[in-house]
Formats: sequence, structure tokens, C-alpha cells
Amino acid sequence: MRLEISKEGVFIPEFNGNKNLPATDQITARYRTPTIAIKNRCRRRPQAKALAAPDGKISGMEVVIEKDDVSTLSEMLISISGCSYGHAGQEQKISTAQDLLGAPIEFEPLLKEIVEEFNSILDHPGPDEKN
Repeated sequence: MRLEISKEGVFIPEFNGNKNLPATDQITARYRTPTIAIKNRCRRRPQAKALAAPDGKISGMEVVIEKDDVSTLSEMLISISGCSYGHAGQEQKISTAQDLLGAPIEFEPLLKEIVEEFNSILDHPGPDEKN
């Protein structure tokens, strides 16, 4: 079996009505198609945590997989286009993961939306349905 897998993808966030803008004005995030190595760097090993009853007896176990959002963003994001803000009379472009992490707090919803999309891609791998 042979799978055709693209090297990168494009995500158009909904942030601040972005999807309703003309294509030339939209914020777009280009990302690399994740590899197993990228997933392993973005996810910590599963941890088993015991659930204790009030009397101190173990009532069950819970498996927790911690996600590292900053690593996910840094590992997968190639570039952001169409995103900037004014600061001290100058335009500041946001084009990299580090730019986004250093942007004003108003861009946190954008960061969360991009990371949520990347986490979805990492957590639900599978061939592209268009293939």
C-alpha cells in the first residue's frame, strides 16, 4: 500500500472574523505534516494516576497524557502570513511561532486556535480523505 502524503498543509483560523475576509487579507498558518518524532516531542509519556476514595483505598486508575502546546506550535508551524499589529507607530508582523508567542495578549485566541488545530492533527492521524 502506498499513501500520498503532502509535506505541509495550510490552516485558515476563524480568529476575529478572519474566514470572512477576502483571501488576500486572511491570516493563514502553514504547517509541516507531523511525523512520529514530532508527536513524541510534543507529548509526554502517559502517566497513570491512582484515584483514591475518601477512606484512602484506591478506587481506580486514570491515564493522563500531557500536551505541550508551545512545543506543538514550534514543531509544526512553518509560517504565518497576513498577521500584524501596530505598536509604537510601527507595524509588527507575526510570521513565526516565536513572533506569535511574543505578541500582545489579544492574539492569545489565535494561538489557542492554531494549537487546537495542530493537536487535532496529532491526536487523530489518518490519510487525507481527499486521497
